[in-house]
Amino acid sequence: MASQIRPLEDVGGFGIAYWLPPGGRDNGVWADIWVAIADLDAEDAGTFLDLLAGADVGGYVAVPGGRRARARGPVCSRVWVDAMQYGLAEDVLIRFMRAR
Repeated sequence: MASQIRPLEDVGGFGIAYWLPPGGRDNGVWADIWVAIADLDAEDAGTFLDLLAGADVGGYVAVPGGRRARARGPVCSRVWVDAMQYGLAEDVLIRFMRAR
């Protein structure tokens, strides 16, 4: 199996969603490393993404499995956050879930 290796300094030139699933949206806050934090319904994911932006934490939302998953029925939206800000993102998520 062959894989393409890119030097770390080249990754920044590919944009915010280079290594994230296609078809999602980000909150405009940059992150070098992304990690999944939660699966939420679409409405909650959008609100949470906005709250992350307000806390200056990079966030990205996409449907795992893309269009095929959508065709099979109701799906969740997976939220990825800046790995370096994971603790702050958890705090934002906890406050959001408590306020629901």
